[in-house]
Amino acid sequence: MTDKLFLTTLNGIKSLQTPIWVMRQAGRYLEEYRAIRATQKDFISFCLNPQQASTVTLQPITRYNMDAAIIFSDILMVPWAMGLNVRFEPGIGPLLDAVEEPDMIKAGCLSNLTDKLAPVGEALEITKLSLPTETSLIGFAGAPWTLITYIAEGGSSRDFTKARLWAWQDAKKLDGLLEILTDATISFLSLQATAGAECLMIFDSWASAVPAAHRDWLITQPINTIIKGVRKNGHQQPIIGFPKGLGDGLIHYAEESGIDAIGLDHGVDPGWAGRNLPKNLPVQGNLDPLSLISAGKEMLRDIDYILESFHDRPHIFNLGHGITPSTPVENVQIMIDHIRKG
Repeated sequence: MTDKLFLTTLNGIKSLQTPIWVMRQAGRYLEEYRAIRATQKDFISFCLNPQQASTVTLQPITRYNMDAAIIFSDILMVPWAMGLNVRFEPGIGPLLDAVEEPDMIKAGCLSNLTDKLAPVGEALEITKLSLPTETSLIGFAGAPWTLITYIAEGGSSRDFTKARLWAWQDAKKLDGLLEILTDATISFLSLQATAGAECLMIFDSWASAVPAAHRDWLITQPINTIIKGVRKNGHQQPIIGFPKGLGDGLIHYAEESGIDAIGLDHGVDPGWAGRNLPKNLPVQGNLDPLSLISAGKEMLRDIDYILESFHDRPHIFNLGHGITPSTPVENVQIMIDHIRKG
């Protein structure tokens, strides 16, 4: 039995203390992160610098003693490794060379994928050597559908028109792209598992854009295939699925995707989730990140509601999405102290 609280919880054991980490915990709200970021040529180079990626991964552990560290990387590293010219523009965000048809991407683009992403594995290896013995290490990847939205639109989008039209009008071609991205994700997660990640997480950040009729095809089944592929490669680390904005589709996803734990966004009522998700399934979440801006009594009230909603199941405390750059560092400590006071 592991003595790491985070992994114990993922293994389905409810502990007296609730483990804590937050999405994007190594990020711009930390002064020490910004200092290192300013020395880096660009964001992709930063992600591919094993020593610096490890350094910023460890920063929130040093400052807050989080129960888990998540390797500093990005969900768009797979499209970058596939040769899609991923870059990050200040004030704009991620940009890619948009693909006009889903079958324009061929399986051959995967030939050097693991070599290109090897620095992420190196960062994990370096980080694991420096982590406190009680702290777990998380590797992650973006889910195929979410990657498709960026590939289709050439960046972020308000309504994902092009990707959704592919689903309605080019289903066969889209199936081919789904298969390529699924294989790429299996390879990337397996690389991270081999390098020492003790848990894997799959981010489906734009699951909310999928019509209910397409959820199983575009969301749930690809995750199921990825998990089977990672297991076939010999990796048994627990896998957390995070289908942001899926709503009532979380029930089917939890039952059919094969995930070991489910991340909940802040649009999910914890009381509803506690009543409707499989009884012993570990859950992660789901405080609104913006509540940390003021960290007032309303935030403390919502923390208590989340904790009470999951008092009878394994629960990892987290935000419902990534922490925002404007979050005061002292407010994160207020949140942590409130959770740990019991």
